[in-house]
Parts: sequence; structure tokens; C-alpha cells
Amino acid sequence: MPSVIRALVALSWAAALCVRAAMDECSDERGRPQRCMPEFVNAAFNVTVVATNTCGSPPEEYCVQTGATGVTKSCHICNARDPRNHHGAAYLTDYNNQQDTTWWQSQTMLAGIQYPNSINLTLHLGKAFDITYVRLKFHTSRPESFAIYKRTSEGSPWVPYQYYSSSCEKTYQKANRGFIRTGQDEQQALCTDEFSDISPLTGGNVAFSTLEGRPSAYNFDNSPVLQDWVTATDIRVTLNRLNTFGDEVFNDPKVLKSYYYAISDFAVGGRCKCNGHASECVRNDGGRLVCNCKHNTAGNDCQECQPFFNDRPWRRATADSANECLPCECNGKSAECYFDAELYRATGHGGHCRNCADNTDGPNCERCLDNYYRDPGASRCLPCLCNPVGSVSPQCDDRGMCACKPGVTGEKCDRCQPGHHSLTEAGCRQCSCSPSGSTQECDVNTGQCRCKDNVEGFSCDRCKLGYFNLDENNPQGCTPCFCFQHSSVCDSADGFSVHAIKSDFSRGNTQWTGQERDGARGQVQWSSSGQEIFLISEDYFPIYFVAPEKFLGNQVLSYGQNLTLNFRVDRRDSRLSAEDLVLEGANLRVAVPLIAQGNSYPNENSQTYVFRLHDSTDYPWRPTISHADFYKLLHNLTAIKIRGTYSDRSAGYLDDVSLVTARRGPGVPARWVEQCTCPQGYQGQHCEQCTVGYRRAQPELGPFSSCEPCNCNDHSETCDPNTGACDCQDNTAGLSCERCQDGFYGDATQGTSGDCQPCPCPPGATCAVVPRTREVVCTNCPTGTTGKRCELCDDGFFGDPLGQNGGVVRTCRSCKCSGNIDPNAVGNCNRENGECLKCIYNTDGFFCDRCKEGFYGNALAPEPADKCKPCACSPLGTRNQQNSCSQGTGQCECLPNVAERDCSACIPGFFNLQSGNGCERCVHHHHTHTSVNVCASVLSLCCVYESSCDCDPEGSMLGQCKEDGRCECRPGFVGARCDMCEENYFYNRSVPGCQQCPSCYSLVRDKVNQQRQKLHELQTLIDNLGSGQDTVTDQAFEDRLKEAERAIMDLLEEAKASKEVDQGLLDRLNGINNTLTTQWNRLKSIRNTVDDTATQADLARGRVSDAESLIDRARQELDKAKDAVSKVDIKPPGGTGAPNNLTLLAEEARKLADKHKMDADQIERIAKDANDTSNKAYNLLLKTLSGEGKTSEEIEELNRKYNEAKDLAKNLEKQATKVQAEAEEAGNKALKLFANLTSLPPIDTKALEDANKIKKEAADVDKLIDKTEKEYNNLREDLKPKEQEVRKLLDKGKSEQQTADQLLARADAAKALAEEAAKKGQATFREAQDILDNLRDFDKRVNDNKTAAEEALKKIPIINATIMAANEKTRQAEEALGNAAGDAREAKSKAEDAERIASNVQKGSAKTKEEAEKAFQDTTNLDNEVNDLMAQLTDAEKELEEKKAQADQDMMMAGMASNSAKDAEDNARKAKSTVKTVLKVITDLMNQLGNIDKIDLSKLNEIDESLKKAKNDMKKSDLENKLRELNDMAKTQEEMINDYDRQIREIRADIANLNDIKNTLPEGCFNTQSLENP
Repeated sequence: MPSVIRALVALSWAAALCVRAAMDECSDERGRPQRCMPEFVNAAFNVTVVATNTCGSPPEEYCVQTGATGVTKSCHICNARDPRNHHGAAYLTDYNNQQDTTWWQSQTMLAGIQYPNSINLTLHLGKAFDITYVRLKFHTSRPESFAIYKRTSEGSPWVPYQYYSSSCEKTYQKANRGFIRTGQDEQQALCTDEFSDISPLTGGNVAFSTLEGRPSAYNFDNSPVLQDWVTATDIRVTLNRLNTFGDEVFNDPKVLKSYYYAISDFAVGGRCKCNGHASECVRNDGGRLVCNCKHNTAGNDCQECQPFFNDRPWRRATADSANECLPCECNGKSAECYFDAELYRATGHGGHCRNCADNTDGPNCERCLDNYYRDPGASRCLPCLCNPVGSVSPQCDDRGMCACKPGVTGEKCDRCQPGHHSLTEAGCRQCSCSPSGSTQECDVNTGQCRCKDNVEGFSCDRCKLGYFNLDENNPQGCTPCFCFQHSSVCDSADGFSVHAIKSDFSRGNTQWTGQERDGARGQVQWSSSGQEIFLISEDYFPIYFVAPEKFLGNQVLSYGQNLTLNFRVDRRDSRLSAEDLVLEGANLRVAVPLIAQGNSYPNENSQTYVFRLHDSTDYPWRPTISHADFYKLLHNLTAIKIRGTYSDRSAGYLDDVSLVTARRGPGVPARWVEQCTCPQGYQGQHCEQCTVGYRRAQPELGPFSSCEPCNCNDHSETCDPNTGACDCQDNTAGLSCERCQDGFYGDATQGTSGDCQPCPCPPGATCAVVPRTREVVCTNCPTGTTGKRCELCDDGFFGDPLGQNGGVVRTCRSCKCSGNIDPNAVGNCNRENGECLKCIYNTDGFFCDRCKEGFYGNALAPEPADKCKPCACSPLGTRNQQNSCSQGTGQCECLPNVAERDCSACIPGFFNLQSGNGCERCVHHHHTHTSVNVCASVLSLCCVYESSCDCDPEGSMLGQCKEDGRCECRPGFVGARCDMCEENYFYNRSVPGCQQCPSCYSLVRDKVNQQRQKLHELQTLIDNLGSGQDTVTDQAFEDRLKEAERAIMDLLEEAKASKEVDQGLLDRLNGINNTLTTQWNRLKSIRNTVDDTATQADLARGRVSDAESLIDRARQELDKAKDAVSKVDIKPPGGTGAPNNLTLLAEEARKLADKHKMDADQIERIAKDANDTSNKAYNLLLKTLSGEGKTSEEIEELNRKYNEAKDLAKNLEKQATKVQAEAEEAGNKALKLFANLTSLPPIDTKALEDANKIKKEAADVDKLIDKTEKEYNNLREDLKPKEQEVRKLLDKGKSEQQTADQLLARADAAKALAEEAAKKGQATFREAQDILDNLRDFDKRVNDNKTAAEEALKKIPIINATIMAANEKTRQAEEALGNAAGDAREAKSKAEDAERIASNVQKGSAKTKEEAEKAFQDTTNLDNEVNDLMAQLTDAEKELEEKKAQADQDMMMAGMASNSAKDAEDNARKAKSTVKTVLKVITDLMNQLGNIDKIDLSKLNEIDESLKKAKNDMKKSDLENKLRELNDMAKTQEEMINDYDRQIREIRADIANLNDIKNTLPEGCFNTQSLENP
């Protein structure tokens, strides 16, 4: 009974704790996890118990045991079908009411219920519970033997909990009232006979406490054995043997009916098993009871961690720690993990992540999978994708770079390194490429080397066709063959060595000169101290150094070589241009900036600048010219200009100029000199000569001309190689032996030796074949002869050269006509006897040696004015109106009373000369208005009577006539008597007087007057000719010709003046000048040819075939004739013997025609040039001024002017075309006229009848020429303002170019600064990258260090953050610099566009200056921004240096810590080893001491030495300190033991207190409703 009481007390204590614990939460007031447990309950309440035996089926009788012998027993019926009398298993766990007891009951002993038969009562709790006790209250006496079992899951074996038997050893083979000692199995079931007594007969309790007698019960939280011990999901009570009084042996039914099992209450006290991680259990969706788990736990019993909370092993919660499950650290790459015990032991974290995302791996997804690497810009991992053939392993480094096999490169080792090929398992093979001809790379598959531009071959070891001199230093590999473009096969010439043309200025300027941009000469100064030359500018306009003669000329051997110079400026603000180095020659010009070809920006320090003379695109000579043109330029290099000044009032210094070339002689071989293999027809080192039998196709091109076979028509084997002139044989002549030699005739082009036959002509004459008749006619007959066979005397000669008329040969002699013939006329004398036939100057006679009838004077006077003059006798005063006079005095034969030489006046006192009968004496008459005295007063002029004047009364003003007998007429009347109407007037009888015609007739009158004036001038000319005056030329024609020449010369002078303004215009004007010179020479040649043709025409007037041949030749020379023939007015001569001036006029017509064609061509060219210039001016000015809103008016004005100039040019072209057409028509007329003239027989009057028609046509043509000339002059005057405007625009363009130069130079400066800043930024970025790589490597090493370096490692994230910030700054700086470089390039591009526009057209506007200033300001701002960026980069560099130093310091500290840890470990290891050694020595000593049988002093001494040594070793090993530490530890453990003893005493005191409480508790305390509520 005391045991039962103690159990109840313990249960009540546990129940109280359970009630209090059930109220606990799983976290404290601060939210920290803490142990929590569900409330303490009766787990069996209302839970169905399965009983293997129950009474009532069938109904049976049972009797209540009274325990008294002979007392009548109370018997009852157990009927399972009667609710009032059934005792099923449900009553075991129902509500236990003391007033209305219910119980389960088995069949009686009568039914065989007794040992060895047993009954099982099985309680299925439905879930694991922590069982505190199991209590049974029997309705009958307690069994003699029964057992309690439990199991922890369905299907698991039943485990005995407790045995109750009065025969423990016999029934259960267990010792009675055994106990468990410390260290024994605390899960073994004990057996006791404490509750096996038959009394009480009813209401006996059996309480089983699961922890009673278990030594570890007081340390339950740390006892997994007891934790498992108290866990149960099912409880089974096995009833093995009934308790009897022994009277059952009599088998009395009544007695047997009184023995049976009956239990009124089956209670199981405990908590829903949640391992301290839940405060309640709930029903799940399936209705099963499960824990409502907290602390990241899961499972029905919270017996495991949730899927992602396995960082440490699952544990039950304890009073000290909630032991909550911690989440796994998967770095966000996984949502599931498992607990890894090995990992936990190694690291203290057991969460091992599963299914890591983003190709990560590791317990914490902290690393990439094998063959993956981490993306630097993200947290994911990317596949290495290492090429399995080219990589050493499939794993790459943290940058994704694979480890490559020899000769392999690429991030993935998927290609061969430069210079390698054929990727295989062994790597890549090295390319066998020629270093001179290849880029040291080859095809990765075939090994075919990648050749330089001009190289070929598998190994790039030979030059391409057309190239030679495989040179490693040549970026193109080989130099193209020049060979004057005649051959593409060449090789390096032998015998040439390297030579340099130099100027070191050690003794002066060595003939270097200066030149300003406009061509003016600049002053070059020499510095004796610096031995250099320099230029000083006064403004922004550049001044150039011009190289002396030794650098010029044929420098073909310098092609592909370097021009080197040293240069500096006195200020760094130089503004470069696109033309800092200029080469000129062969009408070509190329230039390059100073900083091109990798040269530096000029500064105050002398720097070397190298320029390669090559037409490759890598060397940006502008404009780009072809390879052949570059050779042409060097072949005739006329100027090398080096810009010396770059800013206002600045100086440039030049020194050590060197041009590499070659020369024949010993020395370093110049392998770039070519030796050409010439094709047929060429010879020489460069194929610059034609071979024998060949000549230049275009001699003016010199060696650049191709050679062609000599075309000598098979009359020569050789020809001059330069001129092409053949060495003609077979009586041939000409450049190609294409004609017969003079004195021979035939077709020399037939190619036979007999092509040319001797002419059937006198010696010295030549001949020709008439094409149509094939007749041979002589030409170039001896002087004075003509005819087909030179059988006639020429015009102006007489005789019989062949004796055809009389058999006597008479040499042709010049006619003697006293100088009174026209030498240009035809038929001046008789060709047989020499009689003069065309005397001029009014002479006559066989030799024109006297004046002809009607003339007087000296016919032999030397001057024409002194020769014969007309008698000019007055017909009124001369007898018989004759016109003859005295040959000597010229006195005419006068009528009576008539005086004067020409009989033109009356003698004094006489009048009426008009009578024709002589003069009458003056007689006084009363009707006379004037008396005789008056007559005498007026110098004896006649006194006229009114009636004798016979003036028309209507038409005359007065009846009195004038002294010449003519009346004074009224307006509109004319005539001697005023009896006729004036021109343009008519007589109307109804109206008095002559009436004027309508105004339209005035135009006709004006034209008629003009024609009359011209006729009068022609008449005057003829009269002068007839009167023996000098030959009259067309002075107006000469004046106009000179005027045109002056105009052309003016244009030439203007063109020369504008040479510095526009080189292109100068070239065109030079061309015009050359054309004019050529035309002038042709004019002279034509004039000479015309003279010759006129002479030949006179000789051939009797021969039609001669005339045709001469006309054909004349046509070839006169096809450019114009309308000049219209300038000549032709009037028939006064007599049959008058001289003929048609030949002279025809010559003048030809001259004028040629002049007008020249004028027309010149007009057309000027018009086209004006149009082209206007187009260029318009387009380029429009580009220059585009985008400027303020200049729109100027653009419109320029458009208007352009359109006007264009219209004028078009009109000018039309007029020129018209003039040309008219000139051609007039020329044709002249040709016809000349043909007619040459075919004329001796002049007769009939041949001159058409002169009036010709005169009229000439007058019309003359008017047309006047009109055209006037229009041309007007157009020219209209073009002059345009020319002025163009000149102004050119001046503006010149100024604008300077501004553009400044803009370009400033842009170049900004570019240079930006590029320098970009280089510094890139260097900084590389340094930062190196620092980052070093720090990453440092991070990796630190991670591998011992635990002692953990404090140092804590600084790594800070360092990494700083590096990332630095990288970010570097990236921003790089981006900023990238933008700066882009801005600089854009600025340079804009400046280059502006410079190109200005340099091509040299036009601009004043507005551009503001643009340039604005661009300069923008460039300055850009420069400032670049400086700011540089400052930021400098700060970033400093910060990186500081971080690097700090990282180095941290690395040093980490290394020191790691070394300290290693030293500590080594010391501990050494100490341990020392202790072992000492212990071993002591053990050996003890063994030796224990085995001593006989004292051996020597051994004792050895032992003593050993002891001393051991003591020393112990002293060295510091064992005392270690023993002291061990003693301290022992003391600490002793204190802990004492503390444990104190706690045990306190626990025992508490137990004693609990016993006291137990003793005070009433019976049945555990049946309270609060305990049994579910």
C-alpha cells in the first residue's frame, strides 16, 4: 500500500506539472523558442479497448466473491444484449462514477478462464504518447499475475512494461521486487508482488509509474533510453492468473462462477508525444491525432525537422534549449536539404542542400557543380563548356577560363593560339609561317599561314605576282613592282645600298626656305646654339619649311621608306591640321597630319616624327591616290613642305631631317630597289626605256608611256625610241615612213621597196597623185613655175620653161611692173612676154611705168601717194567734158573764161559755169539783187538773176540760187531746183509740200544710210586704190583682233593673280593660256599656209585639178574659218585693168574666221568654267552655311546669283554656239569664194558682176557680227559682277580655311588629350583588375587557413565591397572616357568635314567664326571634363592603393595568425611527444627498479643519469605547469561533483516533501475529472 501511495503522489506531482506545462507556449515573451508540451491527459479516456474475452455472449451467471466460507453468494447474469446487464470493454475507459460504477468483466473460471489461459486488454491510443503512468482499478480482486505491455508503433513487437505476480520467478522468470542499478538497462520490465494479494476483493488499484525506479529519471531530458521507454502508441494488459482462495480445486460451479476478471477503470496518464516542440495535438484531415509542431519541426510527433530545417540534428526540446530546427543555408539556390551527420561533425552545420539550382553544388550550394563556374555578374553558375579536345580538364577557373593544352587558346580552349593550327588531343601544332610574310597566324584547320596583303604561299614565304622584297618590317610584306606600270614581275636589285639624304643644320639652314600659305616667302632662321632652323609666325596662318633641291627630283627609290624629322614648338597649344606634311610633284599633291602614323603630339621637347612614303591605307596620305600615282609623285618630287607654325605668334623648330633612299655602291643592301623583268619592247632597270624597234605611244608621258612597235610601213627596221621617228628607206619620209620623200610619189603605206617613184618634174620639185584621177602632178615647182609638170610660168612671171611655144627654153622671170601691181593679185602680167596687165595706182603701160588716161603724176614714185592722181576735170568747165589732162601737170583743157587746173571755176567777172559752154560775163540788170560792184566784192563770183536760177517756186525757199546754181530747198524737198521730194517724203497734190512717210520707213532709211555709208567707204577704198595710194587693210578688224587679244591677256593676268586663291582655277587658266598659245601658233601657221596657198592658187588658175588639190589642202587648214569674210566689202574695180584685192580679203577672212572660232571656243570654255565654278561655289557654300538659320538670306542671295550666272552662262553658250554656227557658215562661204577665186580665169568685167550681191551679203553678215559682238560684250560685262562676287567668296573661303584649320587643330588636341586620358583609364582599370585578381586569390587562400585566421577573414567582405566600389568607379570612368573619346572623334569628324569643305572650295561665311569659337569652347569644356575624369581616376587609383595596402596588411595578419595557430599546434604536438617520452623513460625505470635482484652500481649510475635526463626533459617540457593545469581541472571537476551532490540532496529533500504531500492526499485523487478529460 505505501508503494501505491508513493505512485499516486508522483502521479499527482506529474499531473500538476502537466497542467502547468500544457499552458506553456513554444516561445517566450520575447519570441525566443522554448520547450513546450501538450497538456497532461488521460490518454485512454473514451478510447475503445479491445478485449479478447468478455462475458455475456452467451449470457451467463456470475457470483460476487465475498471471501467468507459458507456465506451465500450474490449471483447475477451477464448478458451482452441487455444494456443493464452487459459488461463490455467500453466500460474500461468511460467516465468513472463512484456512485454508478461500470466495469468490464470476463467469463468466469467455470468457462475456463484461468492460467495458462490469459485475456488481453489492448488500448490503441492512435498516436505516440509520453506515458507517465498506467492505472487499473479492479472491480474484483486483483489478479495473482498480470503484465502491462506497450509498443511504439503498429506492427512493432510488444515490449513488457511491468509484471505483477506473487510468483514472479515462476510465472515471468523475473526476480520479485527487483531494482535497476545505475548503468543497467533501464528499459527492462520489473516484477513485483506488491499488488498481487487477493484483498481487497473489490476496488483494488494498480498504478504503474513508467519512471519509478529508473536511475536516469532525474535526468530525463538527457536520457534517450527513458524517452523511448515512456513512449507508447498501444498499451496491453495481459491477465494471466486469477487470485483464489484455493477452493476452486473442488470444481464447485458456484465457486468457479465467483472467479473472474472485472476492471472498472483503465486510465493512462501522459502527454501527446511532441518531443517538446508542440503545445497541443490536433486532428488532421484524416481524423488522426497529430502534434501541432513548432520550432520548424514536422511529423506526427514532431520527431523530425521540416524539409528545409536540417542545419543541426533533430533533438527533443529541453528545459535549457528548445533545440529548434534551424534552416539550411543554401544561398537561395535550394528549398530542400537533409541532415548530414558527417558534415555536422566537421563544420557544426549539418544542413546538406539538395537539388541546388543554377548549376550549384556543395552542402550549402556554395560552389558550382563540377565543370561549371560562377557568373561574375550574377550568382548563378555557367557551364565551363571546355573543349574536350583542347582543354586539360573539363573544369575551368572562376572566370570561366579553361586550362588549355599547349598551343591552344580561347576561354573554352576551342581554338589554336595565334601561330598554331590543327587542334588535336595533343594540342595545336605551331605554324611554320615565315615571320617576314605572315602575321604569325595560320588557319586553325589546315595550317595555311595568314599572309600579309602582298604575300602568298602556304608558309607566306613568297611575294605575290607583281610584288617583291619580302620584308619583315613591311606591314604589307612585299613592295609592289613599279616598273613604270609596264611590268608586274620584278625582284630586288643588286648593287644598291641604303643611303639617307640628310639635313642636320650644323652649319646653317642648308638652303631650307619658308613659305606661307599664299605662296609668299617666309623667313627661315638658324639657331647656332641648337643647330636647328625655326620659323616664327605673326598670326594663325601657317608657315611651312620647304626642303631644298637635294630632297627633290626623282625619289622613286624612297618609295616605302621613311622620312624622319625632329620637331618641337615653343607652346603646347598647337592646333594641328590635315596638311602638316605636304608632298608635291607630277601635278599631284598629298598631305598628312603631323600626328598620323603613330606620331606624338608636338610639345616643347624635340620629338622624332617618322612618315612612311607609301600609298597603303595604313598610312593616311590625303587625298588617297593610287600606287602608280604615288610613284609618279616621287618620280618628279617638286616640293616637300613641313608645317612649322601652329598658332598665333608661335615658333616651330626643325632638326635632323632624313629621307631614306638608295644608291649604287657598297654598304647595307637596299633590298627595296626593284630590278624589273621587262616584257617585249621594254628595257632598263625599271622598264623605263623602249627597246630597238619600239617607240613611245605617247612621248609626252615620258617613261610612263607604253612602248609600241615602230610603225614604219616596212621601210625601216628601227625608229627613235622617244619620238618614234623612223629611219626611212626606199625614198620614203614621215614619222612612220607613211609618205614618199620629196621628189617622189606613190603610196608609201604598201610596204614595198617600189612604193615611191621619182616625180616627172624638174629638179627640186615635188609631185602628188590626184586621188580621183590618179594623175601625177608636180608641186613645189621651182620659183616662178607652175603647172602639172611645172611647164608654165607662175603668176607674176613670164617665159617658156619647157620651150613648148617656140622650141626655145626661156626661164621664167619675174615681171617688171615698176612696183605698180598688187602682189596678191592673180594675172598681174602676161606669162609669155611679161606685159603688165593689172597696173595699180592709176598707172598704165607695158611696165606700168606711166599714168593712165585721166591721171597725172610720176608713175615711178616710190610712195603710192606720190604716184598718179586723177585729173578730176570738172565736166562743166572742160572741153567736150573730157577727163584727160596733162600727164605732167595735170592741167585740164578748159572752156572759155574757165579757170583752175580742173576747170572748176569761172575767171573773175564771169559766171554761169553750168552752161557747159564756158563762163559768161557779168552784166548789170535792174532785176539784179546784187550789183556788179557787189559781184566784184564777192571775189568776182557771178551775179545771178532770179529768172536764171530756175528754182521751183513750191520747193525752194527763195527764187535766188546759190553761187553753184543750186536752189535753197524747203524741208522735204531736194534737187538742184528743189523740184523733188526727199527720201521718206512723198508729194500729195491735195496738200502743199512734200509729206513725211510713216515712222516705220525711218528704219528702212537708217539701214539704207548704213549701207550707203559702207558703200561710200568701199568706194573711197577703191578710189584710193585707183589713185595710187598705199594698200589699205581692214584697220577695224585689226583693232578688234587686238582688243580681243588684250581681253584674253587680261583674263590670263587675272587668272595668274588668282593663283594663290584657287590652284584649280590657276590650272584651268594655264590650260587656257596654253590653248591660246597653241591657237596663236596655229593662226600663224594658217597665215603662212594661206600665203602659200594663195601663191599656189595663182599658179594653178588654169588647171582645175590643181585648184581642187589646193582647195582640199586649204580646207584642212581653214575648217575653223568664221564669219570674218563678212567684214570685207567687195566692189568691182573701176576698169578692166584695176587690181584685184580678193586674195588679200580672203586671207583676212580666214584670219577673222579663225579668230572668231577661237573666241567662240574661249566663250564656251569661260561659260562652262563659270557654270562649274558657280555650281561648286553654290554647293560648297550651301554645305558650309547649312544649319545656320541666320544665313538663310545669304543662301537665297547666292542661289539667286547662281541662277543668274547659270542663265547668263547658258545664254552665253547659246550665243557662242550660234556664233560658231554662223562662223562655220561664213567659213564655208569663204571657202567657196576662195575656190571660185582660185578657179577664175584672167579677170574680166563679167566675173565681177556679182560683186554687188557679195557686198550686200557681206553687209548683212557684218551687222550680224556687230550684234553678236555686242551681245557677247554685254554678257561679259554681266559676268564681271559675278566674277567679283566669286573672288570675294574665294577670299572668304581663304579666311574660312584658316578658321577651319584652327578648329581642326583644336579638335586634334582634344582628341590627343582624350586618347591619353583613355590610356591612363585603361591602365588604371588593368591595375584594378590585377588588384581584384590578387584579392580574389587572397580570399581563396584565406578561406583555406586554420580557425586561427577567422578574425582576419572577417575583413574580406569589406575589402571585396571596396574593390567592387573601386571597380564600379573604374567602369564609370571608362564609360565616361569612352564618351569623351567618342565626343572627341565626333568633334574631329566635324572639324574634318569643315576643313575638307573649306580646302576644296575655300568658301565660307563670317558666321563660321562664331561656330569655330563655339566649337573651341566645347572642346575646352571637353578638355576640362577629361581633366576632371583624370582627377577622379587618380583618386580611384589612390583609394585602390590604400585598399591594396590594407589588404596586404590583413593578409599579413592572417598569415601571422595562421602561423601562430600552426606554432601552437606544433608546440602541443611536441609537448605530447615529450610527455610520452618521459613517461616511457619513467616506466622503463620503474620496470628496472622492480626487477632488481642484485644491486649493480653501474646500472644505478645509469639510472641516476637517466633520472637526471628525465628531470631535465620534464623541466624542458614544462610538465609542472601542465600538472598545475591538470590540478586546476581536477579541482574544477571536484567542485562540479560537490555541486552535483548538493543538487542530489536538494532533490531528496524535495522527494521527502512530496512524500509528505502524498500522505496528505485523499484516496481517488487521480480519478478526478480534470485528469480524465480528453
